[in-house]
Amino acid sequence: MSAAKEEGHDLIFSSEHGGMIDPMGFSLTFDRLVKRAGVRRITVRLARHTCGTLLAFLKVRPEVAQAILRHSQISMAMDVYTHVVGDGEREALGMLAELLEDPLIG
Repeated sequence: MSAAKEEGHDLIFSSEHGGMIDPMGFSLTFDRLVKRAGVRRITVRLARHTCGTLLAFLKVRPEVAQAILRHSQISMAMDVYTHVVGDGEREALGMLAELLEDPLIG
């Protein structure tokens, strides 16, 4: 992952100026954003997996997904954080999305 350095520590998340952030403050900010968006609360880790999977679903180039996910190694972005990549899965998810958009069901 791209990480900032502070006092010999690798940081996954850094402040606006590259230093350490308060984990509690980050969690509170994330919770406020989730509430404002009106979506179900998931962990930050699961949000990253969701992002990677959606990028793969959209056929975003791996280098771009790597940059968005802020990974230093493309294998981390593709092997760990990306879950739906095949055309069969894409087709199945498209059908599922259509089903969920049906006014009789959704």
